[in-house]
Amino acid sequence: MGGFSMTVIPPAPRGFTKPALSVDDQLELLEGRGLQISDREEAKHCLHHIGYYRLSGYFLPFQKGGRGPDRHEFLKGTDFKDALDRYVFDRKLRLLVLDATERIEVAFRASLSNSIAIKHGPNWYQDSKLFNLSRHFNHAKFIQHIKEQISHDSKDAKKRDVFINHYYLNYDTPDMPPCWMVFEAVSFGSISIAFKNMDKRECNDICDKFGLKHQFLSSWIHCISYIRNVCAHHSRLWNRVCTIKPLIDKKYRDDLEVNNKVYAQLAVIQIILKQVSPDNHWAERLKKLMSEHPNVPLKQMGMPADWSEREIWKA
Repeated sequence: MGGFSMTVIPPAPRGFTKPALSVDDQLELLEGRGLQISDREEAKHCLHHIGYYRLSGYFLPFQKGGRGPDRHEFLKGTDFKDALDRYVFDRKLRLLVLDATERIEVAFRASLSNSIAIKHGPNWYQDSKLFNLSRHFNHAKFIQHIKEQISHDSKDAKKRDVFINHYYLNYDTPDMPPCWMVFEAVSFGSISIAFKNMDKRECNDICDKFGLKHQFLSSWIHCISYIRNVCAHHSRLWNRVCTIKPLIDKKYRDDLEVNNKVYAQLAVIQIILKQVSPDNHWAERLKKLMSEHPNVPLKQMGMPADWSEREIWKA
């Protein structure tokens, strides 16, 4: 029996007609939607220096939502200060996460570079035999991507880091710098990809240092790279549904069970940070931040009510 197919015609594009609004007009719009503005000057200052569009993401939890014509209406009793408190909390949370991920990133770069270099030489990353080649990982493309990041083919020294340019000015072989230079210059995402696709037998020393098996460490480092980029681009973090989720190690199942929310990401950071910097005070700082903003709903972050009393958060 023959079949037939229908061609779905996409809707015709519509013109964007929303006008630009002055700050006073923005305040009028918000008040018209039921938002209380107890401190008008503070609200104007925030709209000037943060911007309506960025703040609008923090208005959403206080609005009715849905698809109806009243979806932008604010819940009764909501004040501008409520959304501002959520914004301030999120900004502090991003800075706290960036501080931790920086320490993890630096430690992981050094560990990966040093451990493999001792066994296979400074340019081990160019040896395809050390990687698991598959349709998901093309070593030649990986090297090409690294070359692009370090401006390997550029004649313009200004496009390179000083130490990378120093190598090319002084050495002809190997054709690329040693791993300890390269891994300081490329993105953490590239570092994550390299580790994930390496032969697991080459990674035993690194995994031992971080106290995790390769499958979990590679997954968690990928998550840390992702969450670091979210923070670095000033994107909303606190109630994000994460597209990159940590693999659940049964040892930490209780803390990673809801692994698409920010709490799982924070837990992964805390677990690895305890290996990298055992005397750190990051957990205490997170607890302090949460206590300073008691109106932040834990459920939307995936945080259990007893999170601060759990084993991973103890000194």
